Amino acid sequence: METKEKIQSDLLQFLSRQFFVDIEDIQIDKSLIDTGIIDSMGLIEIASYIKKTHGFVVSNEQMNRDNFGSVLKLVDFIYKTKS
Repeated sequence: METKEKIQSDLLQFLSRQFFVDIEDIQIDKSLIDTGIIDSMGLIEIASYIKKTHGFVVSNEQMNRDNFGSVLKLVDFIYKTKS
């Protein structure tokens, strides 16, 4: 079973590469949209990353602030969905 730490590390690497931002500039407890790192299309790119990397499809209903509201929420969502 993949750890939350590994999921977070991989996700931060993806965000850094995909959205041209330094990992140090990503506030893991803040909204990626509110902090200007991604826009609504970025949500779709993250969902695609999750499908490719973690092997499950994110439904439109799951793409909400509870699951996609921050890096920490994304990590929890991925972890619990894979479990």
